[in-house]
Amino acid sequence: MKTKTIFLVLFISFYSLSGFSQTDMKVEEEKVITILQKLRSNDPEMDLEEVVIQFETTLKTLLSNKESWNYSFAKLSELIRITISKDKKIRTFGWDNRMGGSWHMLKTLVQHKTTNGVAVFSFQEESEEMDYDDEEVFRDVVIIEIYQLKKGYLLEGWGTHGSGHEHKILAYYEFENDTLQRKSAFEKGANYYVLEISRRYEFELEINTKTQEISHNEFVWDEEKEFYKPTGKKCILTFNGKIFKQ
Repeated sequence: MKTKTIFLVLFISFYSLSGFSQTDMKVEEEKVITILQKLRSNDPEMDLEEVVIQFETTLKTLLSNKESWNYSFAKLSELIRITISKDKKIRTFGWDNRMGGSWHMLKTLVQHKTTNGVAVFSFQEESEEMDYDDEEVFRDVVIIEIYQLKKGYLLEGWGTHGSGHEHKILAYYEFENDTLQRKSAFEKGANYYVLEISRRYEFELEINTKTQEISHNEFVWDEEKEFYKPTGKKCILTFNGKIFKQ
């Protein structure tokens, strides 16, 4: 499995990079869309794992080309979620790999401007150091909003992990030496903040960029119904320049 994955990544990256000297962005966008359409075709003869790898690798290679920064990806944006920061220094590309049935595998690539070009990383891979108490499902999200604070950026992601449960994740980033770095900006040194709810309820998550506050409904686990239920209270976290504290 790992050998196959490494071979595919190396082959696709080498092939794609070799042609970037005369890149036609529209043509490259169409290539990405073609792979995405194949991924979503539900073709029983398709090697789904191979196409999943092919799509992410091809998109990441394209986004690593500095010519892509000024390209809008208008057609692709109709098929996946593209989110742009207010100052236009960060873009995220999120999609659902749709692994069959009710199994969703949400992914996000983060692209940001650098002095000499662009940089790209996977939100999921970049999250490897997160401690989810073995519940890695929380890192599978599509970034749906980028909030620009005084010194950095708060990324909001949405995901679902089955059985009627949804979650949102917040992660805070700052630029350091031309690199976008995730900060341990939450209590107990956490570099993420997770909200879990049942689908019948609403997060009512609000981010006030002026006061740098996060507010949302409070939910607790209902042992009897095995779902999260609202308490009727609000949780408010305020950023003090280093961490968000209740």
